[in-house]
Amino acid sequence: MSISEVKIANLRSYELFEVSLDPRVTLILGPNGSGKTTLLEALYVAMRGSSFRGSDRDMVAHDRKVADIKTIDASGDARRFHLSFSPDGKLIKTIQIDGKTTQRVPMKYRMPVVLFEPEELRLLSSSPQRRRDFIDGIISRLSPAYLTLLNRYSRTLLQRNELLKQRETMEVSAWENHLFAWDIKFAELASQIFSMRQDFIARSNQHLSRLYSDMADKPHEITVRYKTPLPVSNYQQKLLHSLESQRISDSYRGYTSVGPHRDDIAIQLDEHPASETASRGEMRTIMLAYKLFEVELQQEKTGKAPLILMDDVFSELDITREQHLMRSLKHYQTIITATDLRKELKIDATIVNLTSK
Repeated sequence: MSISEVKIANLRSYELFEVSLDPRVTLILGPNGSGKTTLLEALYVAMRGSSFRGSDRDMVAHDRKVADIKTIDASGDARRFHLSFSPDGKLIKTIQIDGKTTQRVPMKYRMPVVLFEPEELRLLSSSPQRRRDFIDGIISRLSPAYLTLLNRYSRTLLQRNELLKQRETMEVSAWENHLFAWDIKFAELASQIFSMRQDFIARSNQHLSRLYSDMADKPHEITVRYKTPLPVSNYQQKLLHSLESQRISDSYRGYTSVGPHRDDIAIQLDEHPASETASRGEMRTIMLAYKLFEVELQQEKTGKAPLILMDDVFSELDITREQHLMRSLKHYQTIITATDLRKELKIDATIVNLTSK
């Protein structure tokens, strides 16, 4: 079901604003700083329940106490996302969907959304942390249980790191016993993360070559590999042994030096490391293939066509990739932001110009 209208109030730079959306393509034009990304953020929040730009409290306009997002779909059904601050400064979220009021979007009301951002097109040359976040983000949107798992793992990692720093202030046997207990929990959660990442990468390897080749208009092979210093077989036990053997060195470092939070992914293009040999255009095409893969996965999982949000992605692409991307997304409602409409890009879209906002 497509979204026909979005209304916002006191959201970042906006006081009051509303716009009608095309059931196929809406192109939002405006210079940098005109609020284009905020409109995508409002749609994402309404459909998923949280912002992709950081803290929800930052969405409330400066010197305001409340903010509102309201969307209306093609059937006339509305959902409202209300933010307000309590007298003691606590953020209160209220969501109204289908006549019900809650403080978070229930799972059955979370609509599939795929977000394209220019920073994602540069991930291959970025940090391992960014690549981990990219993969984890896709898995989490497909499986909310994975996000819960990541949060549990992060808390356990924090606790273990704090305990590592206490080696010189605790009795040795007490320190080792406490650490061993955390190691057991840490290795168990890490093994689950490792397994789910491995499964996702295996699926990626079944589809990315096809998606990349379609976009490049000739055959290519894309291979994704999970990079960890530990053996793939018997991962949990090997990790537990590594944690134990590196306790002292980790205590001097002040952090846990092995685990999923330190792993990486490597991508090969035609049997060569993409980060070393691929051109900028080829790197961007790989990441676009990954996003199109997410579109397919979202539709497969939910049985619904995902809403496509594209934030200034065209500035990173040449005309051939632009046109292929639009052909690939022609069956989805797509909201695109751009600073200008390039003459080469022939696009059948409703145009919203923010210069007069």
